[in-house]
Amino acid sequence: GALKEGIPIYTDTVTIFNKYESQTGDIYWYPHVLSGVDLIIDKAANVAKTGLDSADTANLHVKYHFVEGNKMVGNKPYLPPKEWEKQPNDDLPESITFASGDFFMQGEYAETPILDSDYANRVDGGFYDYINKRHDYVFLITTVGGPYTLIPHFEIGGK
Repeated sequence: GALKEGIPIYTDTVTIFNKYESQTGDIYWYPHVLSGVDLIIDKAANVAKTGLDSADTANLHVKYHFVEGNKMVGNKPYLPPKEWEKQPNDDLPESITFASGDFFMQGEYAETPILDSDYANRVDGGFYDYINKRHDYVFLITTVGGPYTLIPHFEIGGK
């Protein structure tokens, strides 16, 4: 890829997985593929600092724009986490949020809701564990900066 001298170039694709817990305690993941984002993975610095291969961190820059007063991320409206959770279940795949407890991965994943318990077995402790064991560059969201207004974007930290 191109050298990134600290200037986001917005050429990456990631999938954000929004976590939703139903009133019955079932956990669902709602995947959203976002292209035109900037994903900065800091591997070398972390290995040098901690000596741990698993210490990857990521910084994800996601642009937003306005359509009729709504903040849009890609083609979906952005909602703050609590507002996103309050929606009727059928509406969850139609919007996006960024919250701790959610995760993202580099690349595309099918945009179909996932029942976490389908992936909880002797090998995997749920869907996040399943994905994390099978894919590189999978990050739990640890910080959410924004929405910033001067240059309309979010900065999402992951580890």
